[in-house]
Amino acid sequence: MKHLHWIIADLFLPPHVLLQVSVDLQLPYLQKLLARGKHNILPARAQEDLLCEAFGTNAAAPLRAQADGLSVQQFNWLCADPVDLQLQQSQAILQANVACSEAEAVALCVSLNAHFNQDGLTFFAAHPQRWYVRVEVLGEVLMHPISSVMQRDVKAYLPQGADALRWQKVVNEVQMLLHGHAVNVARESNGLPPINSLWLWGGGTANPLNSVLDAVGGDMNLSAAFAQLTQVVQPPSLVKMLGGQAQQGLWGTTTLSEAWRNDDLYAWRERLKVIENEMARPIWEALCAGNLASVTVSAVDDSALRTFELQRSDCWKLWRRAKPLAHYAV
Repeated sequence: MKHLHWIIADLFLPPHVLLQVSVDLQLPYLQKLLARGKHNILPARAQEDLLCEAFGTNAAAPLRAQADGLSVQQFNWLCADPVDLQLQQSQAILQANVACSEAEAVALCVSLNAHFNQDGLTFFAAHPQRWYVRVEVLGEVLMHPISSVMQRDVKAYLPQGADALRWQKVVNEVQMLLHGHAVNVARESNGLPPINSLWLWGGGTANPLNSVLDAVGGDMNLSAAFAQLTQVVQPPSLVKMLGGQAQQGLWGTTTLSEAWRNDDLYAWRERLKVIENEMARPIWEALCAGNLASVTVSAVDDSALRTFELQRSDCWKLWRRAKPLAHYAV
């Protein structure tokens, strides 16, 4: 393989947390990958943004919608994912896994479409957990991907830009419509969380994907959809990818993010041990053996995008000593 791009979310926690949680962790392969290459610290970017960039697009919604079977044509689209906003003191914490059924999704979208019919908005529940809104005019607005907001206070992630107020108004109307809806009354009576809001993100129009990638894998939600649209091979494991015929690969890892956002530091440690053995080790061994010419590690989190670029020759730069993870989180 000529090049592997490894995107890993929430590897670097806030320094005071990382210093404690990484005590006694044995990560020789990961630490060598971080120490031997060229290190850059860039402004924070979401994992979805890096994936879109790798596939030559800047809008996730129309492509995900297309993979879910919708005819997107040249309309503007937004992901409109069903969520539960939990009020905790002065915060509204977003819970994304609301276990919505197909019948519930259809019923709620029928009500949304009846309400917004005159506003140029049409809602689609292509999948119970993945909804969309077709938009006549999107406007100038920046919206945060849902992965950045899960288990977070949404007030820090509201739409921004010249048309932000319009979309905040739309979301407020959505919340008022969903509040007290028969679907939510039934859900709450059955002990299920309400679907009391939609998270809008990934807006834009579809454009032909343009990527040099010929293998994509991992657990990033969008990667399978993008690979499906481009007919790119999806190996079942990173080892299979590195040992296959692909020349340009991308692998995404989000398991640390799930643990961190659930405040489960024990799970974060245990998952990092798995990442060391199942990802960092085979990458390092393939690089040193000449089966992989170069690798870029992109570590994304709320504070920064940290990239580590290695060529095969970097394996032998022994003077670049391995450092603890906390060294990079400053």
